[in-house]
Amino acid sequence: MNSASAPGPVDRFGRRFRNLRVSLTAACNYACTYCVPDGKRLLRADRELDAEQMLRAIELLVAGAGIDRLRLTGGEPLVTPKFDYLFPRLMDLGLEDVSLTTNGQLLGPKVPLLAASGLQRINISLDTLDPKAFRALARGGDLATVLAAIDACLDAGLKVKLNMVPVRSSNRSQIEPMLRYALDRGMELRYIELMRMGHLSHSAAFDQDFIGMEEILALIGEHHSFERTEAPFDSTARRFAVAGGGAFGIIPNESEPFCSSCTRLRLSSEGDLYGCLSSSAHQALRPLLALPREEALAQLPALLEATLKAKQPVAFTGGTMVMKFIGG
Repeated sequence: MNSASAPGPVDRFGRRFRNLRVSLTAACNYACTYCVPDGKRLLRADRELDAEQMLRAIELLVAGAGIDRLRLTGGEPLVTPKFDYLFPRLMDLGLEDVSLTTNGQLLGPKVPLLAASGLQRINISLDTLDPKAFRALARGGDLATVLAAIDACLDAGLKVKLNMVPVRSSNRSQIEPMLRYALDRGMELRYIELMRMGHLSHSAAFDQDFIGMEEILALIGEHHSFERTEAPFDSTARRFAVAGGGAFGIIPNESEPFCSSCTRLRLSSEGDLYGCLSSSAHQALRPLLALPREEALAQLPALLEATLKAKQPVAFTGGTMVMKFIGG
């Protein structure tokens, strides 16, 4: 898509929405320690959009904002009955890229559907290869099930990226073994720095558990040679090529902020638009879904402009929003 003629507002940093992250549901079958404080699994929101409403919302944003990349998230997107109906239809929207982020626990049986629908790549959240640590971190699920689902994706020809959140008190020792596991299977591992969100937004636990990019690179450097490579303008990851083949990335929310080039727009499962994970400010898209298409498109720019203003100019400053409510 030619950005000069593409629809949607542009701010003073030249940012426009191009990448849509959709939280299909707030429900999750995990209760990860860095996401929720009390071990309680998040449930479906009372006013979640149904499958038809969600499809209409996404179609509206694709047409009115110039979205060309779509990622489905949650909570955990595979726990909702909407998924099987929505996914093939979203793959037919003609987008440049459609991807999925999942914890992998329910992924194995879905692999045939994903492959048949034309999915090219998938992100799987995995924080450790140690079964005991896995249970302590995720507070749910089974590691062997996730590893089997990863193998099924690779066997089906899907490109797999792994997402790992390094946490000092839980999985620091897994930083290099996780990379070795990924490299051995031709996957790319993304280390995601802990974020000041939800119960960690103003907490001493954040400072105690945070592991930054410099430390991650130092730990990897004890076993691997690597060099930094170029990344696209709006990429959140800093990417590194490993000598001998393979690559890994780091999403350095704290160490090397990337807010000034962020093109992400988020749609919650309740039909609200968010421009930034650092702000709870949101705009209600749901009322537009009951309008005729042309009328909805006419009203959408005002919502997008207000949503764009919520973006941080330079760096993530933290917020009380829980990540699982809005998706990664």
